[in-house]
Amino acid sequence: MTKKLIVNQLFSERNTCGILVYLHLFGPRSRTEIYNAISTNPRMPIKLDMMEKMGLIKQTNRDPSGKRMVKLTKTGTKFAATLCNLEKMLGGSIDSFRWDIVIAKLDEYDMSG
Repeated sequence: MTKKLIVNQLFSERNTCGILVYLHLFGPRSRTEIYNAISTNPRMPIKLDMMEKMGLIKQTNRDPSGKRMVKLTKTGTKFAATLCNLEKMLGGSIDSFRWDIVIAKLDEYDMSG
């Protein structure tokens, strides 16, 4: 598969760029955290596996709590940083992406103390 086809495949799959940006902004996360933040589409595990085969992410063995963690590779980090820079160059705000996720997840956190 050529690089052009890989990029086309990545862009043709919904949420893959969002996953890259999410991991770039928030660091390694469990699959569950990614699903809750990006999408609960049943194809998400397939997308993560595809992205791992492309060399963009690495799915690590389970952490001590039993969660399988996902992190960006060096290539994935470069790709995600490029996506963020393109967003800024086009006049968008990657910060709004970050805040949208934080606001959507506020109800999961106990703010009482």
